[in-house]
Amino acid sequence: MKRIKKLQTQLSFWGVDGCVVENSVDLLYLTGLTLSAGSLLVLPDAVCLFVDGRYREMVKESGVVSHGEIQDLEHQLKNKKIGFDSNTTAYQRYVKLEKMGCSLKAIAGLTKELRVIKDEQEIALLKKSGSLAIRGIEYVARLLRPGVTERELAKKFEIFCLEEGADGLSFPPIIAFGPNSALPHYRSAGGVLKEGEIVMIDAGVVLNRYCSDLTRMFFFGKEDAELRRMYDAIREAQQLALSLCQPGVAVRTLDEAARKSLQQAGFEDLIVHGLGHGVGLEVHEFPSVNMKGDDKDVLLQAGMVITIEPGLYLPGKGGVRYEDTVIITENGYEFAL
Repeated sequence: MKRIKKLQTQLSFWGVDGCVVENSVDLLYLTGLTLSAGSLLVLPDAVCLFVDGRYREMVKESGVVSHGEIQDLEHQLKNKKIGFDSNTTAYQRYVKLEKMGCSLKAIAGLTKELRVIKDEQEIALLKKSGSLAIRGIEYVARLLRPGVTERELAKKFEIFCLEEGADGLSFPPIIAFGPNSALPHYRSAGGVLKEGEIVMIDAGVVLNRYCSDLTRMFFFGKEDAELRRMYDAIREAQQLALSLCQPGVAVRTLDEAARKSLQQAGFEDLIVHGLGHGVGLEVHEFPSVNMKGDDKDVLLQAGMVITIEPGLYLPGKGGVRYEDTVIITENGYEFAL
């Protein structure tokens, strides 16, 4: 497969004889197979997927890669220098690999450079996932009425999306009324909608294994003037960040621009998180779109898929966030809808 070949080209750069891929999402990305356990040994001129009896026939029938019994992995690793993903490998597993007679080299995010650039098929799937998510959010918005609960709407969102073909949800939907919306990662509970409250709906689905992530805000009844000013400020900050989305721009530049816009609007103290993150087979992927951290100097490239989600949070009153998932193109960006 093309993806595996790209990984093979990295081996000499890392200075290893091969690498072991064991994270289930990485295995799916590289082989197209859904496995809860397995070890993909990638060598410069050979690839072998080691699985136990549960997956033997499935791997054999797929014909994607050669396969072996999991107990034979030790023989293949012996006396080789092997790379492993230090971001996902548990210490207990590291010890077991070490006992197999190989020398190990930690490589943080073994497949992240591959997965960050989506191909045409992935982009098409991400758009379908985004389209279903926004339809689900719009459906829930039509159900807003006094007395409805956050938990009730969260369930209705899930049922709607499942009935429309979703594999599942990319995360538990955040449906927050009034002051609850001031908690960025609020878990929808028993909040009851009242006249004049703001409503935050942050939700996404998994469709054909690809995730979506969107946030929309709704003013139910009379608008609160302060929350409206906050909302207008984040929409302006988002538009500014979007205008900078093009290949060659560092992700920190997007976050810095959005923060500066919100600071100029007088809301500096209400910023509590970065601007966004990558999206793909997982809802939170490389890179983190932030002016700080390890990913701050990552340059945007065509094919990257990221969220742009500025937010402001006023404890005790409410929060506002507006989130779109966008695809970086050769000349700018497009929405993943």
